Amino acid sequence: MMLFLRSIAHKSSKLIVQYNPSCAYSSLGVAKSLAELNRLGETATKLHLDSSKDIVCNDIQCERVTKPCACKLAVALEKSGKNLREVDLSNNNLDVLPESLFECCENLERLSLRNNKLTVEAIGKHYKLRKLKLLELGGNPGMELTVECYNRLAKRNVKVRV
Repeated sequence: MMLFLRSIAHKSSKLIVQYNPSCAYSSLGVAKSLAELNRLGETATKLHLDSSKDIVCNDIQCERVTKPCACKLAVALEKSGKNLREVDLSNNNLDVLPESLFECCENLERLSLRNNKLTVEAIGKHYKLRKLKLLELGGNPGMELTVECYNRLAKRNVKVRV
């Protein structure tokens, strides 16, 4: 377990420290919620939303209300996705991905989409992620990559885990 400590007082050459768990991830540029991503802005380098409640839509105007939805994620990525190097959206029952994942995350190196309901069409714009090195797709029942898709990924030296 990594600790993030901050100094709170100096007394007689003794350093008193306090553990602050809310800073442990965000200080390292790692967001574990959309609120953290928004707070970190462009200083965020990793977004981990594995099995996240943030993905469930609560907008009554959205056709996916109470179901997994990418609308809040899309807005957060537009605002704060520029410097993300790693995104984990595993185990969220997603069947679509936001366009902003491909348009705004220009530095993305690792994308984990395991155990969702995605099809090959959902990742069709992967070619826009020029720095992508690893794409994890296992556990998506409708995900059958074509030979052409594999070849395009291999040509760019992207490792694919299915």
